[in-house]
Amino acid sequence: MERIRMSLLTIIILVAVILVLLAIIALVASGGIICSGLTGKMATGAESLSPAGQIAGNALVVYDPGVTGAAKKAAAEIAGDLQSKGYKVELAGVSSTAASSASGYDVVVVGGPIYFGKASNSIEAYLKGLELQENTKLGVFGTTGSNDFVASDLTSLESQVASLQNRKAEVMLIGDRDEIKAARSCRDLVAVVTQ
Repeated sequence: MERIRMSLLTIIILVAVILVLLAIIALVASGGIICSGLTGKMATGAESLSPAGQIAGNALVVYDPGVTGAAKKAAAEIAGDLQSKGYKVELAGVSSTAASSASGYDVVVVGGPIYFGKASNSIEAYLKGLELQENTKLGVFGTTGSNDFVASDLTSLESQVASLQNRKAEVMLIGDRDEIKAARSCRDLVAVVTQ
């Protein structure tokens, strides 16, 4: 009987160790996805949205969806808001052909997830290579896994964008826990870049 109890205890400990190892492997793998920018490399889709009435201008919305897809959702919300204001919008993944040129747009909005207080690698690289015409308005957003923003995340994103662009950009954080607040934040960014 004692031998059976020891065998069961050994099996339970072995299963627990295996579960802990699997959790560690999953954590390392997800960290690798985040740090490598894999989600941005896979963002190759694009969609054109036309306004119902007269065209007020042309807009490009570029996104890295991130691991959760929150940034793609925010980008789609921003694109829809721009469309409702009369803009012809190109909604494009950061690695898409449509995102490769920002020429001819009145408004360009770029965004993705914030990881450890920084924009994703793909968004940072996109902003570094972004060439805008003089009158083009630029908006940059970062999505966070919370609605309780850390002030240092916004400051970090603003300084990161300022170091990449020699122009004024509107920068905003969008939380993905409260859809109503997220939608309001998207509308706020659109209101500022279309003034």
